[in-house]
Amino acid sequence: MAALNTAVRVVQYIAAFAAAAFVFLLFTNEPSQPAPLPAQGASIGEEIFSTRCASCHASDGSGGFGPALAGVVASNFPDPADQAAVIANGRGSMPSFSGSLTPEQIDAVVVYTREDL
Repeated sequence: MAALNTAVRVVQYIAAFAAAAFVFLLFTNEPSQPAPLPAQGASIGEEIFSTRCASCHASDGSGGFGPALAGVVASNFPDPADQAAVIANGRGSMPSFSGSLTPEQIDAVVVYTREDL
């Protein structure tokens, strides 16, 4: 019985350590300050993607911490308005960008991810 209690206690310690590590990594993954927004221009969607999205979705949209977007975003979001809503409001572990991007900037990211990735 003592061996069982010891085994249970070891599993509890491992689970507690894993949970603490997960919470630590969850909060350290976010940059303390978002990268500055680029100036308005023809490649605004690409510049915003590279400063705000690429850290999770990779610079080429192949995925990483976030899901892959390259080649699949249009099939996952047939309506661009649905994709814009996810960018604006967030979903799952993706944060909301409505407080840091204008609707026009969000639309530029939608166009970039659908046409250029």
